[in-house]
Amino acid sequence: MQQIIRDFEESNFWKFIGLELEKVEAGSVTLKLPIKSSFMNVRESVHGGIYATILDTAMGFSARSLGFDEVITLEMNVHFLKAVREGTVYAIGNTIHQNRSTALMEAVLVDENDNQLAHSTGTFRVVKTDSSWS
Repeated sequence: MQQIIRDFEESNFWKFIGLELEKVEAGSVTLKLPIKSSFMNVRESVHGGIYATILDTAMGFSARSLGFDEVITLEMNVHFLKAVREGTVYAIGNTIHQNRSTALMEAVLVDENDNQLAHSTGTFRVVKTDSSWS
């Protein structure tokens, strides 16, 4: 699990966007993202692309925490529910179902007051590397 955490926290993308790990356990993760002015769209609310990005990352991290070495987003659906303009948002990713090659994941995005901002589901290709093949 420590390697998975390092992989995410050391990624250039995480550093660029300012993502933080709040909590992780097998099959579930909570990510924290303080809102920056650079996230704002023309309506002065956080752009939907930021929502989708953090939801995708929460689901991918949750899938990876199941013990897989690689996860690849195959499909993702986002329902945008409410705009946010300031504060901090949290993405909570969870496992719905998994088998040897795919994982069905979900994530919710909430604000500091636990108001749901978005809901997402995604299907991920999951890979466990077999070191005996190296």
